[in-house]
Amino acid sequence: MNLLLFFSGLLIMLLIIYDLIYTIFAPRGAGIISGKVTSLVSLIFKIVYHFSKKKKIYNGQGVAIVVSIMLVWVILLWLSNLIIFLSDPEAVIDSSTREAATTMERFYYTGYLLTTMGNGDYTGGTDLWKVYASLISFTGLLMITLSITYMVPVLSAVTERRALSIRIAAIGHSPQAMLVNNWNGHDFSMLNAQLQELAQSIARQGQLHFSYPVLHFFHHNQKETALLPNLVAFDEALSILLLYVPKEYRPGEQYLIPVRFAISTFLESLTATFINPSDTLPHAFELDKIQALDFPMCEPSQNKIDELALRRHILKAMMENGGWRWNDLDAPVFNTKLELSSLD
Repeated sequence: MNLLLFFSGLLIMLLIIYDLIYTIFAPRGAGIISGKVTSLVSLIFKIVYHFSKKKKIYNGQGVAIVVSIMLVWVILLWLSNLIIFLSDPEAVIDSSTREAATTMERFYYTGYLLTTMGNGDYTGGTDLWKVYASLISFTGLLMITLSITYMVPVLSAVTERRALSIRIAAIGHSPQAMLVNNWNGHDFSMLNAQLQELAQSIARQGQLHFSYPVLHFFHHNQKETALLPNLVAFDEALSILLLYVPKEYRPGEQYLIPVRFAISTFLESLTATFINPSDTLPHAFELDKIQALDFPMCEPSQNKIDELALRRHILKAMMENGGWRWNDLDAPVFNTKLELSSLD
């Protein structure tokens, strides 16, 4: 037996199993291998976007990453077991001739074992190798089961993400519109119920991003289903409330603080994985439509505005990472051809 081949194959196999289990069950689910695959596929999409400048290219990024991770797991698990079978001439033999199998025959036999117990044309040369063949079949079954376990919650979270995006977009198509739409002539208390409803959903998305970092790479080029621009617009609206609206006109703090904190945890989940703050700061808050409302606005100091600089750097990076520009915050959300021109 060639011990170098045996232990090399065993090391690769253990690394794959560890990466698979860590990616699926760890609180910040990105193993060594899956993390590298994610970064590589993401880089390819960024290069393609750089030349095409089309946001829809990012639509397939999340699916491409998930499929690539699973393919790498399968290929490396297949390769590791092939190396182990190559370590001993008697590891695989032809069932009829009892001769040692060739490299290609062992390659075929290994792939067969990962999905079934084979059809009997090849078998282990000794009782120990027959037992190992059974172990490979169990490993293949385990990998398929865990892969499905990984895919189902990811796809479910993507659906939740789209629903949350539509819910936020329904408040308003821009930061100012979100506030103007909820001014009742006296204050912004109309936002209370919406803030309470959104806090839990946003916090859940943040935790899902910790568990499944690949979620960040599922993008949509239509604004109503794209969470990133809508969440950024919503956070900008909350910043305007906190900076420029007197306390007596704001939504209740019991509604405002939890949703703001939920967005903060969401931003932390992004910066802990693949997002670095943007090098440039977004332009100043737009206030012209808010100023037209009948209430006295605050004049925050520059120091207070600067306290939100890091937050807004991250928000801008989050937008750009999905192929969006900061000016897209004011773009229309829903297809107006399907709606009444006025609700009056």
